[in-house]
Amino acid sequence: MSYDLLIQDARICDGTGAATFHASVGVKDGKIIEVGEVSGSAARVINADGLVLAPGFIDIHTHYDAQVSWDPLLTCSGWHGVTSVLMGNCGVGVAPCRPQEKDIVSWDLVNVEAMPQDVLLNGVAWDEWESFPQYMAAIQRRGVALNAGFLVPLSSFRYFVMGAEASEREATESELAHMTALFRQAMEAGAYGFSLSLLNQHIGYQGRPLASRMATKKELCALGRVMRELGRGVIEIALTRSVSVMSEEELDLLVAVATESQRPVTWLGLLGRSDMPGVCRKTLDRIEPLLRQGLRIPPQVTPRPIQQYYTLKVPFIFASFASWREAFNRPVAEQIALYRKPEFRETFRKELKVGGAIFTNQWDCVHVVRVEQERNKQYLNKSIAEIAAQWGRDPVDTILDLAIDENLEMGITLSVINTNPDEVRELITHPGVLIGLSDAGAHVDQHCDAGVPTYLLSEWVRKRQALTLEEGVRRLTSEPAEFLGQAKKGRIAQGMDADLVLFDPDTVGLYPPEWVNDLPGGKPRLIERSRGVYHTVVAGNIVFSDGVYQGGLPGKIMRPVIL
Repeated sequence: MSYDLLIQDARICDGTGAATFHASVGVKDGKIIEVGEVSGSAARVINADGLVLAPGFIDIHTHYDAQVSWDPLLTCSGWHGVTSVLMGNCGVGVAPCRPQEKDIVSWDLVNVEAMPQDVLLNGVAWDEWESFPQYMAAIQRRGVALNAGFLVPLSSFRYFVMGAEASEREATESELAHMTALFRQAMEAGAYGFSLSLLNQHIGYQGRPLASRMATKKELCALGRVMRELGRGVIEIALTRSVSVMSEEELDLLVAVATESQRPVTWLGLLGRSDMPGVCRKTLDRIEPLLRQGLRIPPQVTPRPIQQYYTLKVPFIFASFASWREAFNRPVAEQIALYRKPEFRETFRKELKVGGAIFTNQWDCVHVVRVEQERNKQYLNKSIAEIAAQWGRDPVDTILDLAIDENLEMGITLSVINTNPDEVRELITHPGVLIGLSDAGAHVDQHCDAGVPTYLLSEWVRKRQALTLEEGVRRLTSEPAEFLGQAKKGRIAQGMDADLVLFDPDTVGLYPPEWVNDLPGGKPRLIERSRGVYHTVVAGNIVFSDGVYQGGLPGKIMRPVIL
């Protein structure tokens, strides 16, 4: 037998959770042809020398919709062994969109996913599509390194049908009919389903509600019925307006959409909150009876603590507060004028007392990490609470005055999510959740969590031993493949897709984040590289070796299958 790729002497972790075993793997025409004692010639031979060979990791929560236009490699995911991604999450994206409306549509990605608008306007190939099928066709024509599935983002979709009123009201009967017809076309062309956000902090152009937040249960169920009739696809909802706390209304909506669509519905999310210990356990207790009944409504979790970088030019940290809506998508001079107003500050103070937002006066968790003025460098790495005590001022006045003194270039970090490892351990080992929430491709100047698989394997498998190697790999491979209905992915076995990752479980880990200026126009972003990930293989082609691109764009458009 002559193979395209032969990987010899590997420790096979097949993705099912079964014990590892030593074997070789032969690949031909993008498929695994043989597993075991493999002999024969090959165009490329890799001696694994006992390293772990696993199915390629699957990331169900990315935001590469824009980046794929200028970066078909979808960095940084492939550096971490990811071979398949699902994009279009949280109801925001770049299609459908008429070219003349890109200025408005792009603001959703600016405000929700923290992407610079000039990068979006100059880097996205807006003139190559209008409809969602045309968008997918353009990406397929251009080529992509990893397998990519596409959810229809409901905010872009509603704006395409309803215009500016999409952020103001529910759809009329005729608009809903138009929407369902267009959605059916998208699904028939290979879209994976739809996504939306209901989160208060997710806002659109100039602080208006994100369009998907105006969608009613009737509208969502109508779209769900299209998926039920076609018998394929998944749905993603950014659901819990108060992070990790599910209201009766939200649970009712989740159950209705899952029941009407008869499709899996994943939702965001379960995250440990420093201000509400145990909140995730309470929410899990509420949904566990529904999971046992067979309703497919898995929440997404991340194994990582989330520390984000912010400035008050794009004040995403305070997006859930009504007083801050006027601050978005404005020139710096107008923002500074707003931040100086006593009435603005007083209103913000009152809102902080109400609660419900992810940030509730945890000023000791907000640290200054970047300043330009020499006089302010004494405050680096100090919390706003510490600086306020030093100044003898209120924290609200402190952060605003210091930001104004820095012309809003001051950088701050917030660390209030997943900071308790005991809570995170409970989440990532719960059988009813999905590992997700990498947000790869988004928040480019706030944080980079594309390395979720690498972090899980290093922190929770090797260091903390909360998961066995086999279970950790299963959660990254066959489990998301089953959720997506991809029967040929997520396992190493004869006849499966040859999407593979070769890594060293003793050294796999993350390098510290670094800034690079590789966005369109030379703009900066944060990236994170991996160590101990030797080869990432897509359809039998080695795409990355030790994080270095090896050539080719073997990825395929990942379409849902009928089950």
